[in-house]
Amino acid sequence: RSSALPLPLMMNIYALLGKRFRCSFCGKTHYIPTREVITRKGAISLLPDFLTRLLEKGERGIFPGRRLRRPHILVLSDDITYEVAGEKCKKLLKDVSKVTSLVLRPQGSKTVHAEEKYINTILKRAENEDAILAVGAGSITDMGKYAAQELKIPLISFPTAPSMNGYTSPIVALLSKGLKVTLTARPAWGVLTDSGILAASPLDLIKAGYADSLAKSFANADWKLCSLISGEFFCPFPLKITTEAEKTYVHKGRDIVQRKEKAISALMDGLNRGGFSMVIAGKSSPASGGEHLISHFLDMQTHKEGREIYAYHGLQVGLGVLASSYIYERLRKFSSREVERIISSRHIDYDQEIKTLFPQSSRLIKKEFGKKIPLLKKFRKQAPSLWGKIKEEAFPLAYSPSKIKECLKRAKCPLSFKAIGVGKKLARKSIIAPRYIRRRMTILDIADELGILEGIAERAD
Repeated sequence: RSSALPLPLMMNIYALLGKRFRCSFCGKTHYIPTREVITRKGAISLLPDFLTRLLEKGERGIFPGRRLRRPHILVLSDDITYEVAGEKCKKLLKDVSKVTSLVLRPQGSKTVHAEEKYINTILKRAENEDAILAVGAGSITDMGKYAAQELKIPLISFPTAPSMNGYTSPIVALLSKGLKVTLTARPAWGVLTDSGILAASPLDLIKAGYADSLAKSFANADWKLCSLISGEFFCPFPLKITTEAEKTYVHKGRDIVQRKEKAISALMDGLNRGGFSMVIAGKSSPASGGEHLISHFLDMQTHKEGREIYAYHGLQVGLGVLASSYIYERLRKFSSREVERIISSRHIDYDQEIKTLFPQSSRLIKKEFGKKIPLLKKFRKQAPSLWGKIKEEAFPLAYSPSKIKECLKRAKCPLSFKAIGVGKKLARKSIIAPRYIRRRMTILDIADELGILEGIAERAD
């Protein structure tokens, strides 16, 4: 007998934190481990009570949840976020806990990125702690989540910018052996956000969060498309909870770049819901599709060249979203008969493509991509008969290029690869190559199998 709560269609997602609930859409039981999320101006002053309250709520098999008189807390930050909030967090916690801090310094780059080389230092410093407080944005949060997962202790997040949805997500993006990988991890046990600090964060980080949030419709379209081909699980609820939030900020790009706290708080709500959507799905699919692979590929490229990133992750995702919108627009015009004709006449030598695109890491890429080949074969076999259903159920989820351009323009986000310093040759490669770096099928795979990806790539500038 299930103890899960029934889920009314319009229930507030924050009422479901820490609960198991039965989904009215897919019938499955979902669970969101995050216990509490607070976003308000001046929230940093709430930190001692927030942390104490959270650490009294344990969970069997994860951490004890015992009442700790003076819990040991590691405040994790980098050299920038320590100045923004890390030092103040450390001082605020001194009366309720034993606090140590780890301030990561850049190694081989101007800023700290989520890379394997920092992990051992974090694990060593956190091995005797009761919890980690991650003070920062994407990189600090992801590395903190990874370490907390390894040590089976809770992570509490104090975001310093509304730049991504990883604060509440079960996913870690980490650069390992030159390949951008995604790993599963426990989401933050609690997220305390000071909207005043968010509004004062670097403008490019704010814009990055906004651009990243536009990926949800495309990621869900990719997920739905794959579910129709593979038969894998798909639930409409993740898109529903993010879409409800999106309505409050998607047309507020101008307010967001003017640092208006109401709009930025709404954006942060959307990003938090994006993280919850991945928890519900049990994977990154409802928040990350082909558009994210384009950003990951660019990060791999800069790592290989030993140079700084072209732009923050979300801004690169925005360009990926624009590329995906062109692909969906083009594929909407394909008929089942045309799909059948193309598939019967088109052959791709995957091994040769990988050798050409990734000459220095072809073995690693081939191993990852090889896990997707059975699904691609299934697509080629079933696509003609499924195409009508794919167009009816998956394609309407994706926004048009005109809407994406309008949103990005309002928020003053880049509209071309050239705007972030990517040359024409790399821009083209950034559309063609990313399909090979993940085993998960996305619209990039469909576009290449149907022979239009190179044409889309040629338009990239």
